[in-house]
Amino acid sequence: MNVTLFALVAAASIALIAACSTSEVVPPAPTTIVLPSPGAFIVSADCGDLEYGYLGQSEVTVSLDELDLQVIVENASNPSERAQGLMCRKSIPAGTGMKFYYPGPKTTGFWMYNTYVPIDILHIDRSHNIVDKITMTPCLRDGLSDDDWQVKCATEANDYVPSGEWFTVLELPAGWLESNGISDADMDDVKVNWLTVAD
Repeated sequence: MNVTLFALVAAASIALIAACSTSEVVPPAPTTIVLPSPGAFIVSADCGDLEYGYLGQSEVTVSLDELDLQVIVENASNPSERAQGLMCRKSIPAGTGMKFYYPGPKTTGFWMYNTYVPIDILHIDRSHNIVDKITMTPCLRDGLSDDDWQVKCATEANDYVPSGEWFTVLELPAGWLESNGISDADMDDVKVNWLTVAD
């Protein structure tokens, strides 16, 4: 009886020592963020000069009270990436978007030239508060020449100028926030957060 008890205590002690040992602890490998169900690019003469492919990705959290929505975003971090933005996408999958960061304050808006998917655009200040949320609709060519199409889109962009100064823009599929419980009336209480590495 004593031998059995001793054996059980010894086995438990060995298991406890093995479980508490820190020399074998391996940190989890970092996970790669991949856009879910990426939307296809449009192949047309209007899109021929653009670079196809996805930009570097990160995760953004849009928060309201106890609600935290995770968004996988492409980061448009240089002038050519920002100029192309979401042009020539057939779709923007739910839960994804694009983040544009600028080192200095901006007051200008965006346009929808050569962009075919409705977008909700959040203009965000340095403190990660929403300055303005604007829904932008595609500016269709409708048989116009290149110059006339650009004039049409620039004219429509007058409706997309935010109400104040901003540093970052988050573009999301139109209606996605509302379908997930965040309405236009909530914007004053919404925060947008991301890990700040390069910006």
